[in-house]
Amino acid sequence: MAQLYYGKTDNSSYRDRIPLRIVRSESELSALERAYLGAVEKGDYASVKQALEEAEIYFRININCIDPLGRTALLIAIENENLEIIELLLSYNVYVGDALLYAIRKEVVGAVELLLNHKKRGDKQVPPILLDKQFSGFTPDITPIILAAHTNNYEIIKLLVQRGVSIPQPHAVRCNCVECSSSSDVDGLRHSRSRLNIYKALASPSLIALSSEDPFLTAFQLSWELGELSMVENEFKSEYEELSRMCKQFAKDLLDQTRSSRELEIILNYRDDINPLLDENANDLARLKLAIKYCQKEFVAQPNCQQLLASRWYDEFPGWRRRHWAAKLITCIFIGLLFPLLCIFYLIAPKSRYGLFIRRPFIKFICHTASYLTFLFLLFLASQHISSAQPDFQGPAPTSVEWMILPWVLGFIWTEIKQMWDNGFQDYIDDWWNLMDFIMNALYLATISLKIVAYSKYSGYKLRKDWEMSHPTLVAEALFAIANIFSSLRLICLFTANSHLGPLQISLGRMLLDILKFLFIYCLVLLAFANGLNQLYFYYETDEHHVCQGIRCEHQNNAFSTLFETLQSLFWSVFGLISLYVTKVEPKHEFTEFVGSTMFGTYNVISLVVLLNMLIAMMNNSYQHIADHADIEWKFARTKLWMSYFEEGGTLPSPFNIIPSPKSVFYLAGWIKACLFRTPSIKRLDNFETLGRRAAHNVRFNHEYQEALRNLVKRYVAAMIRDAKTAEGLTEENFKELKQDISSFRYEVLGMMKGKSLGRGASKVASLTLAYPGNPFKYSSKFQTDDAEEKLYVFDAIPTTTTLQSRASNCSNRITNDAAVESSTGRTQGELSKDVSEAVSQKCKDISPSAEDSLGSGRQNKEQFETKKFNVEVLERVERSKQEIEHSRKEHLNEVKMG
Repeated sequence: MAQLYYGKTDNSSYRDRIPLRIVRSESELSALERAYLGAVEKGDYASVKQALEEAEIYFRININCIDPLGRTALLIAIENENLEIIELLLSYNVYVGDALLYAIRKEVVGAVELLLNHKKRGDKQVPPILLDKQFSGFTPDITPIILAAHTNNYEIIKLLVQRGVSIPQPHAVRCNCVECSSSSDVDGLRHSRSRLNIYKALASPSLIALSSEDPFLTAFQLSWELGELSMVENEFKSEYEELSRMCKQFAKDLLDQTRSSRELEIILNYRDDINPLLDENANDLARLKLAIKYCQKEFVAQPNCQQLLASRWYDEFPGWRRRHWAAKLITCIFIGLLFPLLCIFYLIAPKSRYGLFIRRPFIKFICHTASYLTFLFLLFLASQHISSAQPDFQGPAPTSVEWMILPWVLGFIWTEIKQMWDNGFQDYIDDWWNLMDFIMNALYLATISLKIVAYSKYSGYKLRKDWEMSHPTLVAEALFAIANIFSSLRLICLFTANSHLGPLQISLGRMLLDILKFLFIYCLVLLAFANGLNQLYFYYETDEHHVCQGIRCEHQNNAFSTLFETLQSLFWSVFGLISLYVTKVEPKHEFTEFVGSTMFGTYNVISLVVLLNMLIAMMNNSYQHIADHADIEWKFARTKLWMSYFEEGGTLPSPFNIIPSPKSVFYLAGWIKACLFRTPSIKRLDNFETLGRRAAHNVRFNHEYQEALRNLVKRYVAAMIRDAKTAEGLTEENFKELKQDISSFRYEVLGMMKGKSLGRGASKVASLTLAYPGNPFKYSSKFQTDDAEEKLYVFDAIPTTTTLQSRASNCSNRITNDAAVESSTGRTQGELSKDVSEAVSQKCKDISPSAEDSLGSGRQNKEQFETKKFNVEVLERVERSKQEIEHSRKEHLNEVKMG
């Protein structure tokens, strides 16, 4: 192994060492280029400008050179957020490349604006050979607007949108067009990542708020589409689910900004497909219905939305929630007992006071619940056989209780038909309770049909034990018993209205899904062992007809003789109802018994220990998920229940809904009249006036909706920016920015001390280096100045020194205010404050000797000495201010610790 590294065959002293070398070497920078990039890194404006000027004259450096990290001078300036140097580099037409993308990723708004204005000039640049796409930090599908949307920076997105940028339209989830197919075949990973990047940009809250005409609709549709994508793109399922959750949260946060009931009603009542033929009040809570359709649980459960729903639900009972629970119960029971009278009032006079009273959602809910409870009471009476029963009569006539049940069944069937007609088949089957209603009604219809067949085909008495297994009466009784179970369980859906029973009902629904998943695996295990045991015990079946056979006998036998019997035996063994005795065979074959008992025991271990505990864990996980989101889940389910009673129609419960009302007769007569007779011109004129009035109302309502959206978006953006600033605190980036400011200030002071005096020409420029002594970039002329110019410089440097003091003070105040917050790198604010203070002290010490050397070289008069003394006093004041800041910070930290 060592010889592969060393290329040696002898036992040298290097056999226990691994020599290292660079196998992927990069192009080395020259000393001038390193100095040039170092000046950009340190923020030395004068040295960078000098280097750029000499590069134009002597061509000794490449201004687009890259450091070992792959950064050009422009990227370094962007990383340090040095806008002055960025502007300087752009003025010398350095290669931009992906600089705009880097600026967007760093969220440097000023740099983005400079780069956009620079690119607007239309300069065509030829990229250097080294700056190839392979070395770029971004994939080809990343555009500035996509990256800005990823960062969710509102200011940058606004700058880009104002310049007319666009985002590619993603294709449908299961699109099989030529473009999608070819892109996926050529490079499947790039195709998937590109689509993920586009959707990540489209899901940006800032982009939706800024560019969407209807942010709510965009968020609803996008979250639904992302949910579908998460099921198709399993490799990126978590990313798509997170984007879907982000869209849902954005819609909820935007609705949080509503400040009045009027604003909330405008948002929730808006309809996208405005039709002049619809009534002005036909768009009642249309947006909320759309949110339920797209499963926007956070939006529906938002407190403002729930408050409006509750006010409409208890419209007839103001202050209902403040009443005592006993008063509420008595009121509900009283209204429930009166539901037949209220239904009769509605049938006779639907526009009367009592007729309008039953149309209220809460009253409608009580009446429907009372009607269903009456139906369950009748089912209970039918199961108790209160009326005379004739068990041996083959075709019995319906009893009086069964005749009373029949109108309710017909009413339920009519309700389901109307619901399917009004909402459509797809919306009907999306609700699982409707599927349960369909099964229940189908069982009742089958029961009625079989009873009719038995009544018409069979007559007379015959002992029940002599009936055929498929006798219509027997099948009808079995189906009626199953239908009774479904009818009783259907009452669970009403638990949603209660805050205590609602979450339990939702958890039960989630557990049923877990049971279905479990049964799939369990059935596979059951079939596997049933096949094996049946193959083993098939030859030992007993055929004694006078002896009871099967597992239902007192002495169980033939448990594995057939496949069906084996399946039953293994299923009941889970509940401990099968004895180990069934594994014995006659004649005595011990090896067969041992294999059979081993297989039977293995099955019980797998089904009881493994699978059953897995089912318990799955059900516990589902319950915990509902418990963690109990408030949102319950409010969403309750809203779906409430909205079913907000709908127009379906006022009367069963069995009153099958009675033709005068209103229905009147509407039918009007329809027949409209079909048989032509409508007069006066009537058509009234229709035109009505359509015009409705169209004007729709235009006005649309304007109100857009105005409300504009206000919500403004508040949302303001709150988002405010929260971002509050949560930002002090980080390591702030410390780096301060170091960059101090470094820039240092070189500015050094340049002013050693540079040319004000008013001098280019011939009197100082021999200033780029960033440090020994730098190869030097001006040709020597240092020349006089006393007056020296004094002038000293007084020019004072404001700059004061600027340093102000910057250090501001940063220390920020550190003090955020003293209890941890930085992103794990360093405490106290440590950062200490580093800042040491940096300021060190920079002041660096500046002070430079000032003394500059003022004391060859000039001994009193005026120069006083100037030097004054400059030193300024620096001492900076040091004292720094110490006072540190002392104040420590006192504040002590106060925070003391509470």
